[in-house]
Amino acid sequence: MSLKNLNKFELDQRIKSLVAKERELLHEILLTIKEIDQRRLYLEYGFANLFLYLVEGVGYSAGSAQRRIDAARLLSEVPTLGEKIQSGEVKLHQVSLIQKAARDVYKTTQKKVTAEEKQELLEQITSKNFQESQKEVASFFDLPVIEATTQVIQANESIRLSLTISKELADKIQQAQALLSHTISSNDIVDYLEYVTDRVIKQKTSVRPRPQEEVTATMEVKPFSARTRKTVINKDKCCQYKDPSTGKQCGNRWFLQVDHKQSRWANGKSTVANAQVLCSQHNQMKYRQEAGFKYLST
Repeated sequence: MSLKNLNKFELDQRIKSLVAKERELLHEILLTIKEIDQRRLYLEYGFANLFLYLVEGVGYSAGSAQRRIDAARLLSEVPTLGEKIQSGEVKLHQVSLIQKAARDVYKTTQKKVTAEEKQELLEQITSKNFQESQKEVASFFDLPVIEATTQVIQANESIRLSLTISKELADKIQQAQALLSHTISSNDIVDYLEYVTDRVIKQKTSVRPRPQEEVTATMEVKPFSARTRKTVINKDKCCQYKDPSTGKQCGNRWFLQVDHKQSRWANGKSTVANAQVLCSQHNQMKYRQEAGFKYLST
């Protein structure tokens, strides 16, 4: 079967079916790891522990191996985890959050987290995203908020920095990164800090030329004024594209562009009323669709 012959609905159903099978296979893998762990078979295979066996003997990366160990061991304590993994309600990274927090609690209080407590927490994080799960886990175990800022100078003179920022500041940084996404393609905060720092240094130290010395560059006339663009971005805030069949909105906040709802070739005006925010990918898709329509209509 050629995937190129499938329409978008058939491809959508195919990937969902494959993912469901992948989750079923993951459940089987976790059950197998659980059995190997309980019987300590990794020792007979020549490995000192389960982690080394999964990394060196099976071929998992370190992170993948640890997440599967966490899930397999939680599966021994909370059998209902298997159903949640198969349904996709719980992901491996959520399981690792619970297991890591339980280890931290034991290290600091010498109190072992019970299977009942883990099951209760598992129910609370079901169908939640990673950030929501982090908050639930921290709240459930009443984990202390780490306020101290630490700096460690490394061998190559780089500095490893650990700090705590408020949710308000984190939201501001994320918004700023989204607004700069056309300039800084990654969401790495180090790239963002370097860009902002360079801009501040340049702004505060460079000597600006006199007006008569400035060179006026030839600029392409933009379809929207800067004022209109800012108004529309502040109004929409994210990509407004919606799937016609499901109504699902994209909502992406990166690589945003202001688009004509009614295209200029169809006499669309460059006004706020005729403007919408689309991410670059959906804007390009709309352009390709409209280009084909325009070609057919001429």
